[in-house]
This record gives sequence, C-alpha cells and structure tokens, in this order.
Amino acid sequence: MPGEDLAREVQELKKALEAMRASFEVVSKMAQAYLRLLNVYAEYGGLSIDVVIPEIKHDPIAREIVKILFDLRRANVSQIARELKGRRGKASRNTVRAKLEELERLGVVKKLPAERGKVYALSRDVVKRWLELIGMPIRFEQTNEY
Repeated sequence: MPGEDLAREVQELKKALEAMRASFEVVSKMAQAYLRLLNVYAEYGGLSIDVVIPEIKHDPIAREIVKILFDLRRANVSQIARELKGRRGKASRNTVRAKLEELERLGVVKKLPAERGKVYALSRDVVKRWLELIGMPIRFEQTNEY
C-alpha cells in the first residue's frame, strides 16, 4: 500500500535525521574542546600541567613528578626517582619523597597501599581537571584507573 510505504520512508528519514543530529552534537563538542584548547594555549603559551596546578608552576621537579605519574599512573618513590633521573639526569629518593609529601599536602597526589610498601598516584581531582581542560569528558564511575 502506498500509505504504508510512505509512513515507513518517513520513519527511516526520522531515524537518519536523529543519527545526523547526534553526530553533529559530537562534532560540535569536539570543536568547542578544540577552541578551548586554543584559548588556553593563547593565554598561557602552552598546555602544561601547571595550568591545572598553578602551585607547581615554579617547581620543575614537582612538575616532572606529576608528568611521571601521568605516564606511570602509580609508582613508588624508587620508581619515580629512577624515571626522574632518566628525564633530568639526576634524582634523589629523599628529594622525591619530600616533593611527594608536598604534592600530597596540596591534594595533587595520593598515597595508596601496595603489595610492597606504598605507591603514589595523581588525585582524581587533578586528573578530572586536566581532562576537562583538554575537553575529554570522562566519568570516573566507569573506571578504576584513578
């Protein structure tokens, strides 16, 4: 029947239009995130972690420790010192331990129990702020990473 064919075609067109609308929303969010990144880059001259954590702006060792924890996700003092030595040429476990305590007081890192001793990880708040800055909407309820 011609009326049923027409109704089916209208339904298919509605579905196609909804799919296009959903795709447009995703592209729109990506464009907004890209523009936000450009604005941050223009304002601060880069996309460094100290944009999210201004307290470590003038502390190169603390900044590098935060970057290491972004890369490793969790690490103990020795692992961080070893990685820091590879990146900066020198590192002391005592210095790393002191910086981690300072970062913990600032709420940047958290100390976690591990199989052997303790490990450090970035706080969820820092990771969330970084992801918001770069436009990556993520819900932590879906992951146990941080």
